[in-house]
Amino acid sequence: MRIASLSPAITEILFALGLEKHIVCTDKFSDFPEAAKDLPHLKDHQKLSVAELDEFKPEIVFTETLVQEKLSKILEDPAWKVIHLDPRNMFEIYDSIRTIGLLFEASAKATALIEKMRQELNDTKKKANLLPKKLKVYIEEWHNPPMVSGNWVPELVKLAGGIPLPLKDREASREVTLAEIQAFDPDLIVLSICGAGNFAEKSLITSRPGWNELRAATSNSVKVIDDSLLNRPGPRLTEGSKRLYGWIFENLHS
Repeated sequence: MRIASLSPAITEILFALGLEKHIVCTDKFSDFPEAAKDLPHLKDHQKLSVAELDEFKPEIVFTETLVQEKLSKILEDPAWKVIHLDPRNMFEIYDSIRTIGLLFEASAKATALIEKMRQELNDTKKKANLLPKKLKVYIEEWHNPPMVSGNWVPELVKLAGGIPLPLKDREASREVTLAEIQAFDPDLIVLSICGAGNFAEKSLITSRPGWNELRAATSNSVKVIDDSLLNRPGPRLTEGSKRLYGWIFENLHS
């Protein structure tokens, strides 16, 4: 089966399930694990062309999340099957992994991966339950305009011992105002800027008018995380939750 994996998270899942030999091409952001960097990468993530994709003769094309919803329709073609997954919380992320496992006769590996993720998240939750208090945590996914991380991220914040900016279940990342953040008054701000890896600058917050006066900014409680640990609905969300817990623990014991 020839797979075009146009989502970094799906690429990670395919590797975790031992299905990497079926991948014929990926989007430009599929860079984990290290072996994924050696795969053919298409030029974009949201504006891929049917002609470019056709060069790799895929049989199944994976797209994912709200940002690729339009792309999934553009890429519809009789030559291949487009599968668009749009998980918005951890339950749906597990369901995506289960679906991929079923498609490629890797259900046992999918079940094992889900169990491993659940166990790691549960371990973090157990440690977080021992913290003396919960901290308010604002996680920013985009900076211009400022957008709070939604979808599964608030769930990870709660699990790690934090109180996220209020969002509805399955609510996508959305724009926020300075007034909203001032009213929330976060103890900790985490920059998880989409596509920036761990190269986002704290100055995005500390030099932003009004934001630079927030308690978290003046108390040096602004952190930068590799966005792939929170923005990709895949196996490494467990590592993202551990990082959040570590910063909350650090903040409480400093």
